[in-house]
Amino acid sequence: MSRYDENELIAEAEHILGDDQTVVAAGYFGLKDLFAAQVAGGTAGAAAGKLATDGGLAAGVGAALGGAAATKAFAESQGVTVQLLVALTEQSIHVLNRDTGGRLPERVVSFDRHTATVHISKVGLSRMVEISDDSGARIELHGTALPLSQLSKGDKAVLAELVS
Repeated sequence: MSRYDENELIAEAEHILGDDQTVVAAGYFGLKDLFAAQVAGGTAGAAAGKLATDGGLAAGVGAALGGAAATKAFAESQGVTVQLLVALTEQSIHVLNRDTGGRLPERVVSFDRHTATVHISKVGLSRMVEISDDSGARIELHGTALPLSQLSKGDKAVLAELVS
């Protein structure tokens, strides 16, 4: 089984949240702003790779490494991991860090499902999810609805629950 399988995501979320929490849906999301960090890091990495060897392959490798490094650094500067787990229980929306390695807390933020404001917008096959509440807590996430993608199955389940 893949660690992106919906049942695996639910099991992971229940492990983090504790035995008294029954997760009805879980999906793999990212912080919305990570895309900009990835593009900026990729652009810088590509330029450095091209300058170092004046070759396309080095530019490509530099773009990949630069994008990954910038994405991770930006995420951690925001107190989150690159991969976030959104877990829904009957009462709550939980945003959880994945693979913290002890660097970050496992729980990012939680919202009451009945009082939180959720706005979902579409950008192609991407889904932008903004969750906020009256306390001022707010998070913007990015998920996918890509057909046939293992990643999208959990995301679609979470999105369906959020709009129901």
